[in-house]
Amino acid sequence: IRRKLAGDSYGSSVQLYATQMARDANAVVAINGDFYAFRNLGVTVYQRQLYRCNLNAVDSCFFTAGGDMLFAYAGQLKSEAETKQFIQDNNVLFSLAFGPVLVDGGELKEVNPSYPIGEVDHYYSRSSIGQLDTLHYLLMTVNYEGDYQHTCTIAQSGEYMFRKGCQKAYALDGGQTSIIVFRGDAYNRVDWDNERSMSDILYFASAVHREEVTP
Repeated sequence: IRRKLAGDSYGSSVQLYATQMARDANAVVAINGDFYAFRNLGVTVYQRQLYRCNLNAVDSCFFTAGGDMLFAYAGQLKSEAETKQFIQDNNVLFSLAFGPVLVDGGELKEVNPSYPIGEVDHYYSRSSIGQLDTLHYLLMTVNYEGDYQHTCTIAQSGEYMFRKGCQKAYALDGGQTSIIVFRGDAYNRVDWDNERSMSDILYFASAVHREEVTP
């Protein structure tokens, strides 16, 4: 599991479609990230470097070199020094700053109605990522799809992830940003059938060259 930033550098002014970033990365499957360029909250780690350390507003999600998800709840890390030590101790490759945490330790978490981003109690398309077991992940979007006209609140998206058996789950940016890309094409129906350019994706890579992949 990896993260790709538009422009391949933190703070780039470039925004790209998730499908384009996924193709450029030769991703097998990808999902939108936290759209880090749109806000200045939480902890941002990219390629093991700490770029943003706003600790008190939102829950942060970390991904280790071993392929595990770790959480730091808002205010849990107390300083930049402690955050850097956490990154080093856990061999963190990158992080996400959106949330909240939906499931932790196999337990469904209660969503704070005052959580500062995501308009948690409103009905929107939603994206989330969950870990079912070691190196076993679940990507989910809830979107308008044909006659299926149900979007959801953040709490409902957490319930879906919990019922799927996730031991950990975390909310990603939603609305028109919500997208899963499979083999370079949008897999879900994006809001208004109009893909949105964004600043980052999460993706699962393959060592197989694109030319060798059998359709």
